[in-house]
Amino acid sequence: MLKAAWLFIRSPSKAAKAHSKAALDGNCAWIYLISTLAFMLLFWLKPFDFPDRTAPVPFEMQDLSYWLKAEFWQPVLEAGWVVFLLGFMSFFAAGSWPVRLASAVALTAAPGALIAAYVQYNAFPYWGFAAGAALWLLPFYFLTARAGKSQWWPLINFSMGVNAIGLPIAALLAIAVALNQADLFKGVQIAGGLWLLGAMIIGVRELSGLRLPRAFMAVLLSAFAQFALAFCLHFLGAKGVLKALFYG
Repeated sequence: MLKAAWLFIRSPSKAAKAHSKAALDGNCAWIYLISTLAFMLLFWLKPFDFPDRTAPVPFEMQDLSYWLKAEFWQPVLEAGWVVFLLGFMSFFAAGSWPVRLASAVALTAAPGALIAAYVQYNAFPYWGFAAGAALWLLPFYFLTARAGKSQWWPLINFSMGVNAIGLPIAALLAIAVALNQADLFKGVQIAGGLWLLGAMIIGVRELSGLRLPRAFMAVLLSAFAQFALAFCLHFLGAKGVLKALFYG
């Protein structure tokens, strides 16, 4: 597992090739599990008002059970990201780039308008919001319906294995907490996010054969779609899903 983790950190493209079998890769699954647990422990143990010293006192105790409940949603969000990513990879595989890009951006932005209409303007009842969210997800079903194991599993394995990057990031964040350096903590979060984004783009390009702009937009839009999914679930009553999104 350590060898696999180092490969993901050192060369995402080589890692994508090495873990492209059409079956679950145990090394990638362990990397995902350990990285997820590392971040859960980090945010459980650090002070609630670090790095934001103006943060209000939480309404409920953020003990281990609290974070375990929040992390229940992390695999759901990860699965959503994989579905969105494969959908956009399929969508961008052919066709006019400007038309495809505009259509994909509109699809990604749709839940934002849905949430605004429901939360701010009470435009429709709860069931209407749920139906609208389901309708938004429908195109991704059709985009991924024809994908086989040879497409699903390499992407699933890579999306889990690339979390190896989170291990050094979690270590640096822990150091920032120990040193009480809020700016360092925020800087590591930003740099780590960009590092993960870049690694995902490289891996998607390797797995799909897409040109760089298409691979970049597939990753970026799928990340925004994952955010939208989390907020839809939140407004549908899923407690802890936003914690899993931002801290998982």
